[in-house]
Amino acid sequence: MESVCMRDAHSMIAGFLLFAGMACCGAAEEPVLTVRKFSFPAPSDMDRAEVYAVQTVANPEGVLVLCPGCNGSGEGLVKSRVWQKFSRENRLGLLGISFASPSKFHTADSGRGYYHASQGSGQALLDAIEKIYGKDLPILLYGVSGGAHFTSRFEEWKPERVRAWCAYSAAWWDEPKKNPASPPGIVGCGDYDASRYGVSLIYFKQGRALGKPWLWVSLPKIGHASTGPFEEFVRAWFAGVLRNDPKFGSWVDVDRKDLISPSEAESVPSVSGWLPDKKLFEVWRTIHEP
Repeated sequence: MESVCMRDAHSMIAGFLLFAGMACCGAAEEPVLTVRKFSFPAPSDMDRAEVYAVQTVANPEGVLVLCPGCNGSGEGLVKSRVWQKFSRENRLGLLGISFASPSKFHTADSGRGYYHASQGSGQALLDAIEKIYGKDLPILLYGVSGGAHFTSRFEEWKPERVRAWCAYSAAWWDEPKKNPASPPGIVGCGDYDASRYGVSLIYFKQGRALGKPWLWVSLPKIGHASTGPFEEFVRAWFAGVLRNDPKFGSWVDVDRKDLISPSEAESVPSVSGWLPDKKLFEVWRTIHEP
């Protein structure tokens, strides 16, 4: 039987190839920066704990962490010109994780392995940031598939370290915890990704019921793959969080795709989502299809 990791790898490849093609075409003038690999002792229940880093700016004010699919390597992601350009323009360091665990831990009820940031993988990332940058930095996380598992659990484990995050297309989710200081986040999934779509939407609704400043993005006619337009929106959304006071922003109805007032969002939290900047509304409305 094909493993979960292999299914993830096969189903994600088309989306990553599309994204890579768009990145090269859209930013061909940008140089590709040198990538360095840092290896750390693998925590319990992990086979590998490596991080790939790119020096985008001399003194970053935060760090963007790209988290690939199940047991994947972030090396190719940090080589992307578009992610490098975004990090440079926003004064962010750029890291890609390369974490791996035995496949037996990649189940909904294992509670073990690198998907569970509190079990060692999260500390491995924090240690990497300290080693590479010499200080603690605010973190932005973008995770797809297996990377979404790690991303969602890391922000629940260390919300005070996370400035913003996006978790796309996880197969299962832990129930979110109430925390008034929860960082802004995006939960997304393709509507053809049948085994992940419903549980991802439920997770979003659970978080919004707790008042978390989250946004739901449903990509139409997309299976288990990310897309260039979605990742472009994620970058714009991250930039909005960095640029604006998180106490402000705009609210949307994720079903009707309308702008709504803060009081409306509070009265119907499970169908409302948060934008850091009203200017992002039309872009979100274009890519999102409930």
